[in-house]
Amino acid sequence: MRYAIFDLDGTIVDSMIYWRSFEKEFLREMGIDEKEMKLSKNDWIGSDWVEALCNFFNKNYDFDFQLTPEKFHQWGIEFMMRKYANDVDFKPGAHQLLDTLKEQGVKMCVCSSTDRSIMEPVLQKYDLDKYFQFTVHCREYGVEKNDPQVFRYCMERLGAENPAEVAVFEDAAYSISTAKAAGFYTVGMYDVTEKNADKVKENADQYVTDYADLDLSKLPK
Repeated sequence: MRYAIFDLDGTIVDSMIYWRSFEKEFLREMGIDEKEMKLSKNDWIGSDWVEALCNFFNKNYDFDFQLTPEKFHQWGIEFMMRKYANDVDFKPGAHQLLDTLKEQGVKMCVCSSTDRSIMEPVLQKYDLDKYFQFTVHCREYGVEKNDPQVFRYCMERLGAENPAEVAVFEDAAYSISTAKAAGFYTVGMYDVTEKNADKVKENADQYVTDYADLDLSKLPK
């Protein structure tokens, strides 16, 4: 294999559990006992879920401050940066796979929906930049991974001429479906937070729970 595009969260590092538990973690830091947590996502799903969530919390909890979307957003950034720095570890076999691909001269990049500034602590902790030619961040680029344009952009920057030359490593159903439909070779990594794991399996050329089980001989030549 000559080219690979990696997602970060849930694919290289085991961080999605923290991204998916913002609400509980915030209340826990506010001193709310888990037995007292009133959490029902149906109460805050809307066009702006952060604003709806803040309204839900302000209504149901007696904070000594008014929770605003700006405050919650800043808390979320700081929370994830702490988790990246202190608690987040590699997905099973990921470190060894990156070492192997680097030794083989594979050109690799990260394509993530997470901003570079937020993930910086985990990049530094594991010296991940040494594996990758560059990192691409969806918000900065202007396209999320439900649009194949972002994968094609990564492909071109890596130097590949067509998607069949490139392996895309993902844990999320929507992004691996996008990559598969666009003609990329796809590797699905199991993540406990992905509710549509069957869709990941369906659209993955290989699906693993540990990269030690990945058949390298089947990757694009």
